[in-house]
Amino acid sequence: MEKDFVEMETIVKEETFLFDKPIVSPKNYDWVSGEVLALIFHTPKDNLNLCGKSMLNWVKLACVMMPTTVLDEPSDKDFLPTIKELCGDKKIVLVLYSDTPLLEQTTILEALDYFSSKNLNALVLPRGFIFKTEFIDRTSELFSPIRKNFAPEQFKQINNSIDISNACEVLWQKIRDFHKSNGVCLFGEQTIFIDADVKIDSGVIIEPMNIIQGQSVIEENVTLQSGNFICDSVIKAGATLRAKTIINGEEK
Repeated sequence: MEKDFVEMETIVKEETFLFDKPIVSPKNYDWVSGEVLALIFHTPKDNLNLCGKSMLNWVKLACVMMPTTVLDEPSDKDFLPTIKELCGDKKIVLVLYSDTPLLEQTTILEALDYFSSKNLNALVLPRGFIFKTEFIDRTSELFSPIRKNFAPEQFKQINNSIDISNACEVLWQKIRDFHKSNGVCLFGEQTIFIDADVKIDSGVIIEPMNIIQGQSVIEENVTLQSGNFICDSVIKAGATLRAKTIINGEEK
């Protein structure tokens, strides 16, 4: 059994675009916004773009229901003073790392619900921690025998080219599934790559070999035939495109 978290693990708007909001709206978690503070520690390469968002921003998205602060990792790995200084009137502090971009909001909420329902002082996540603020205030040593293996694949550290490639595949599939559930028809979807903040209206048909990036908007009843590259552009309702390159609204 480990006696110190420092030994256990290295520390670390309303918009219309898809991934500015969670994919799944949780139920009965209104208490989270008032009681929980999320602290996300910077890790190397956390500005790396994965499917239109940095790794850091993917983690922040998982914490969208609660106040979130991004911090540099303490040089001495002792983050207790930092937590004490920042927790304020929040009852619970969630500590995460910016190299886990596959985290989903539902998993974070499940962990917080478990922590709260069991009335725990501290909980070790696969990569991260949850603390009760009153426990932090009265302790000088972070110790807890309680570990819970919530969705370990979502807490996986992304730190090499293989991890990056695999993470992108997971995120692209999540994005495609979201659009399909909203009435977008995808043919040959494994060759269709859509960034996180792209907005696509119902009734759009996208054929194989299409790339849509940035904050593009594809309006209703558009047909994207094969071979298009679209970036930061609006494709008006009813249009049909084939083998076009459109960047910032201009055809190249």
